[in-house]
Amino acid sequence: MDFFYVEPKSEPGNYDQEIFLAAHHWEPSLAHLGPPNNGWEIAYGSASINDKALGHGEPIRVKQGQRVLLRFLNSSATDDISFALPGHKFKVVAMDGNPVPTQVSVDVLMVAVAERIDAVVEMNRPGVWILGSTDDKERQMGMGIVVEYAGQSGEPVWEKPEKAMWDYTMFGTQDKLPEPDGTFELTFKKIPGNRVDFNRWTINEKSWPDTDPLLVKQGKRYRMIFHNQTGDWHPLHLHRHDFEIVKIAGKTTAGIKKDIVNIPRFSDAEVDFVANQPGPSLFHCHMQLHMDFGFKALVKYR
Repeated sequence: MDFFYVEPKSEPGNYDQEIFLAAHHWEPSLAHLGPPNNGWEIAYGSASINDKALGHGEPIRVKQGQRVLLRFLNSSATDDISFALPGHKFKVVAMDGNPVPTQVSVDVLMVAVAERIDAVVEMNRPGVWILGSTDDKERQMGMGIVVEYAGQSGEPVWEKPEKAMWDYTMFGTQDKLPEPDGTFELTFKKIPGNRVDFNRWTINEKSWPDTDPLLVKQGKRYRMIFHNQTGDWHPLHLHRHDFEIVKIAGKTTAGIKKDIVNIPRFSDAEVDFVANQPGPSLFHCHMQLHMDFGFKALVKYR
């Protein structure tokens, strides 16, 4: 992947432990998933957190009353991951190394491909628990880690959380944003592989390397307006720049700065960026198959 882990730019608060959690999928194989005309996808045989499958390696050891900062990284090539810790909430304090304007506690974290989320957990429910994927099959093939309170023993427990829609806007504000100096309207489509080939992806009807470059001037603010006309989520990334989310899934927001923004299926979104990194920068979907089969364009400085 093209990013590296970034510490949040401001102190998220006092905590007793800081734990980095890198989630990954292993044993890839070609598979036919989704609708009948869909092309090849990737299925996995195993998964891990910090290179250990659930049930292997040391647990996260905590004490009642501790505040633990968990730093999640989704290093999967193709799959978003939703995490839960039964009986506990994640207080989101930063995303992609940027503190969020509004810290909100949630039951489930959805971490897109290449995304990083920092969340503080109040350890207030003694026991031995599984911190893991909310998808049963994914968790059973290893996507989890045991959280063990001091003085507690027994088999680790999993409790399935209520379904929750992931919503970036809860972490933002309703502040007024400056008007952009220019806009780019980008429509994403899929050309199905029809079970015999990989799907192909287009930006404004063109696939890489034929996509049109986005021309910018240094120091100007630009708005990217996304129209996702596919049944897939797309974690979008612009190298060397941060996005500020303006609107997503019909909701406006401000102050949320990220370098990955995950656009829901059949949905629109808007983000702003400041052209402050001269030179060519790659814009792409971070889903590996999407990126490999056309979902890329260049931002070029005039």
